[in-house]
Amino acid sequence: MSEPRATILPVYFVADESYSMSNDVGDLNIGLTSLLDALQSESMAAAKVRFCVLGFSDTAICYLEPADLRQIDAMPELTARGSTSFAAAFDALTTRIPQDIAKLKSDGYLVNRPAVFFLTDGAPNGGDGWEAAHTRLTSFPARPNILAFGIGQANVDVIRMVATSPQYAFITAAGTDTGVAISKFITALTQSVINSGQALATGQASLQVAKPDGFVSLAVDTV
Repeated sequence: MSEPRATILPVYFVADESYSMSNDVGDLNIGLTSLLDALQSESMAAAKVRFCVLGFSDTAICYLEPADLRQIDAMPELTARGSTSFAAAFDALTTRIPQDIAKLKSDGYLVNRPAVFFLTDGAPNGGDGWEAAHTRLTSFPARPNILAFGIGQANVDVIRMVATSPQYAFITAAGTDTGVAISKFITALTQSVINSGQALATGQASLQVAKPDGFVSLAVDTV
């Protein structure tokens, strides 16, 4: 019986692509390129992570299947389109996460609980059943840790509901420039991925989360 090859952390970046992001999606694309550059210079950490990019509006689109970023030449480009269906995003994750984990295991890897970094600038579509979709996503055995980040007009209560733990819920202060917030978010996402990969490389299994500058943690009540 062969030994497992390594322990892998699947990371899903789930980005709001609704029309309200029209002025900011370019900043997200620049940020993804900077994340790729940073991970390629941290090969030990990158080896422990499989990074996936999904965008959602009326539908969810997978732009990058879970990948070893050391082997990626360029990140995909997100676009602004449609409304804000959280249900589409959560249903897509519910379908693909078990499939992705099964594929990694068939390749001989041990797989840590996935991490979802969910970024939105607004409220979910009313009546699309996102709450039930979220329950389905967080109910199966390989359910992910969901980190929710709200910018722009995102609702505090919704961000708190999306995150699977209060310590995983963050929102920008009122009046924060969204372009600046996206830059800070990408910096924190990059550091979280690097730190988590480095932790796995040294035998630690815990998810490492870097709080973005300018975001308020909802782990404590704010007034």
